[in-house]
Amino acid sequence: MENTLTTPFRKFLPSEPKIVLETSLRHDIDDVIAQLLPRASLAIVDDRNTAEAYGEHIFKALSGKHRCTRITFNTSPHADDKTAQHIITRAEPCDALIAVGSGTINDLCKYVSHKQGKPYIAIPTAASMNGYLSANASISFNGYKKTTPVHMPMAVLCDMGVINAAPARLNKSGFGDSMARSTAQADWLLSHLICGTAYDESVFTPLLAIEEELLASAKGIRLADPHVLKLLMQTLLLSGLGMTAAKGSYPASQGEHMIAHAYNMHLEHTGTALNTLHGEEIAVTALAMANRQEALLNIDPIFADRIFPEARIKELFGEHVATEAKTAYGAKREMIKNREIVNWQGIAQQISKVTIAPQRMQSVLNEAGCQTFYGALGWQQDTYINISSAARFLRERFTFLDLI
Repeated sequence: MENTLTTPFRKFLPSEPKIVLETSLRHDIDDVIAQLLPRASLAIVDDRNTAEAYGEHIFKALSGKHRCTRITFNTSPHADDKTAQHIITRAEPCDALIAVGSGTINDLCKYVSHKQGKPYIAIPTAASMNGYLSANASISFNGYKKTTPVHMPMAVLCDMGVINAAPARLNKSGFGDSMARSTAQADWLLSHLICGTAYDESVFTPLLAIEEELLASAKGIRLADPHVLKLLMQTLLLSGLGMTAAKGSYPASQGEHMIAHAYNMHLEHTGTALNTLHGEEIAVTALAMANRQEALLNIDPIFADRIFPEARIKELFGEHVATEAKTAYGAKREMIKNREIVNWQGIAQQISKVTIAPQRMQSVLNEAGCQTFYGALGWQQDTYINISSAARFLRERFTFLDLI
C-alpha cells in the first residue's frame, strides 16, 4: 500500500485518493474495488490494447459482484469532446467509472466522471504518463486542446506485473513525460519572477527526492527493470499530485507541452495522422526547451514580438483554434504589457538551480531508449520550426517561448 505518497500533499488535496502499488492485483482486484465501491454499478472503459492487457480480466472479475457496462474502443480513442460524449451516454446508468489504460482513457474518464458527478478509479496498464492523479484533463474541443479542471480519482490501483509487462515503448514514454518537470519548473518560476504569477516550490520536493535515483537508473527503463519501473510509476504519481496541489498543470506542463499540443492541433487541422505517444513527444520538446532555456539564461533576453499573428495561426490551426488562441494570448499580453526584465542575472541564477542541464537530459533519454529528435516522430522540419514559434500564442502561460 502506497498512500504515503500523498502525505506531503494532504493539506492541498480536496480528498485523499487510495494508492496501491502491488506486485500483482489479479486475484484481489475485485475485493479492492468492492471495498471502494460497494454495490455500485460500474462502467469499465478500455480500448483494444488495454482490454487485452488487463481490461478483460477486470471485467470478468468484477461482473460477479457488480452490474458492469463494458465500453471498449476498437481503436485508440481520441481525448476529444465527441469521444467523451459517447462515454457520457453509455455510462449514464452507472454509478462510477473504471478507467483501464493510461493517457487518453484516463483523461476521458476523469472528464466524464467529473461532468456526471461520479467517482472513478484509474487502473494504469503502463507507466506512460503523469496525469493519473492530476485534477485536470487535456481534452480537444473542436480541434482546440484545453486543460480542463476535473476531479481526482478516488483510487489508483497499480498492478506492477501488468505495468512491467507493458510494451517498452509505453514506459519509455512515461520517462519522457517525466523530463517535463525540469523545463516546466523553469518556465513556471520564470513567470513568477517576471510576471508575479503564483509559484510554489514545495510541490516539487517529494518528486525531487526520488528523481535523482530515477535519472541515475535510466537504462532500467529500456531494460524493463521492475525496481526502476516502480520508481518511474511513483515519480509519475507524485507529478500528478503536484499538479493537483498547484491547482493546475503548471508544475508539469509549460512550453514543452505547448509545442507538442500545437503540433498535434496542426495535424488535426490538416487531417494528418501520426503514430506517436504523448510522452515520446514530450521527450523531444522538453529537450528542445531545455536547450532554449540554457541559451537564454546565458544572454540578456528581450520579450518576443507581442502582436498576435492571426493569419498565420489560422493557416496553421484553423479558424476555431485561432479564435480561442486570440483570447488566451490576449490575457497573456495584458499580463505582460507593463512588465520589464530587471536583474536578469539574478533571475537566471535562481532558474538554473531547478533545471536539468540539456546535456544530461539528452544522456538519460538516450540511456532509457527514448527518441530525442523531432524527425523520429515523423514531424517535418519546416513545420516543426513554424509550430515551435507559434506555440506561445495558443496559451496564456508566460514561458521561455516568450523570450528571444
